[in-house]
Amino acid sequence: MKRSQPPVVVVTGASAGVGRAVVREFAKDKARIGLIARGRDGLEAAAREVEEAGGQALVLPLDVADAQAVEGAAAQVEDRFGSIDGGVNASFAGVLARFVYMTLQDYRRVTEVTYLGYVHGTLTALKRMLPRDRGIIIQVGSALAHRSIPLQAAYCASKHAIMGFHESLLSELIHDRSAVRATMVQMPAMNTPQFDW
Repeated sequence: MKRSQPPVVVVTGASAGVGRAVVREFAKDKARIGLIARGRDGLEAAAREVEEAGGQALVLPLDVADAQAVEGAAAQVEDRFGSIDGGVNASFAGVLARFVYMTLQDYRRVTEVTYLGYVHGTLTALKRMLPRDRGIIIQVGSALAHRSIPLQAAYCASKHAIMGFHESLLSELIHDRSAVRATMVQMPAMNTPQFDW
C-alpha cells in the first residue's frame, strides 16, 4: 500500500529489549511512534533515537495492565499523529523462580502485564482499526509459547495464553473477511535485559 505519510505505530515495551529494537526499525521508515512502557528514562532515550532517525515519537509512560491507561494512550497518539496503522505488543513482566516459591501476587502481576497487557493493547487497536477496515497488530510471542521451561511458569503460561488468544482473534478476523491483520512472531532466546531486571 502506498502511503503519503510515514506510518503511525504504537509499541508497548518500547523502552528496552525487543520492543526497543522494533522502535528502531520503525524509526528507519520515519514512523510516528507512540512509545509505551513503565520507565520514563528508557522511553525518553528511545524517543531520542526515533527523532535522530527522522521519525517522531510520543512518550507514554504507563502500565499496560491498566486498560484505561492503554486506551488513553491510543487516543493521545491519534490526536497527535492521526489514525493508528499498526500496534506491536512487546511488554512483559517476569519472575525467575520455582513456581512453589512464587507468591500469588507475583503470578498475578506477570499475567496482568504479559498476557492481559496484550489483550488491552489489541482491544484498543481493534476499536480503531475495525471501523476503518485496515491496520495490523503484531504480538511478540516466544518459543516458550510452544515449550515451557523451568523457573518461568507465569511467563510461559502467559505466552501460551497469548497464542491461544491470538489464534481465536485471527479466526474471527478471517471469518469477518476483515482487512485488519494480526500476526504473532515467536521469538527465540534473545540477549535482552529480561534476566537483569
